[in-house]
Order: sequence, then structure tokens, then C-alpha cells
Amino acid sequence: MRTIRYTAALATVVMSLMNLPFALDDGGAGLAMPVRILVSLLGLLGLGAAVALLAKASWGAAAVVAIGAVNLVGAVVSVAAGMEGGLIGLTVSLVMTGLAVAALVLQGRAAPRAA
Repeated sequence: MRTIRYTAALATVVMSLMNLPFALDDGGAGLAMPVRILVSLLGLLGLGAAVALLAKASWGAAAVVAIGAVNLVGAVVSVAAGMEGGLIGLTVSLVMTGLAVAALVLQGRAAPRAA
């Protein structure tokens, strides 16, 4: 469980660090400033979710799944539009989301059952 959680957090941090500077430089994609700001905000939220996952917060894995899902949608759009870095974003988002789902499932199995 720990390896899955740590790897999911690492992938989330990597994706978040790729998202953070988007408001300042979108790599020539020509996106509107509100979209660029939202992507950078997603990066901040991703860093918070990664910390929560590492701290074993009950909502940490679910937060990483949600952040990963939003990143997946953005990555698919990026790949479809032929944007630079789209495939890298898609790969990291898939790893992040898949591992976070696994952590969420394992977390649910480890939770005590009510009688």
C-alpha cells in the first residue's frame, strides 16, 4: 500500500509541477488566460492532494483521483489538439489516476467493517 501511495503522490507532484507555470507560459498553445489560470490552480490543488495522500488523510486518495481525472481530460484535449507535451501529460495523468484508484480501493479494504 505504501509503495502505491508514494508513487501516486510522486506522479501527482510531477503533473502538478507541469501545470503550475501554465498561467505564465502555455507553451505557445494560445489558450485564453482564464483557462491558463485554471490549469495553474489545478497544479496547486494537485500539490495539496499529494500532501494529503502522503499524510494518509482519509480524503487524500479521492482528491488525487479527482485531480487525475481532470488532468486526464485536459491531456486528451491536448493530444487531440496536437499540443506540445500532450502525450507526456496523458501518460503521467494515467499513472497518477490509476495508482490513486488502487490506493483508494486498498484504503477501503483496510478500513474496519461495521458489524
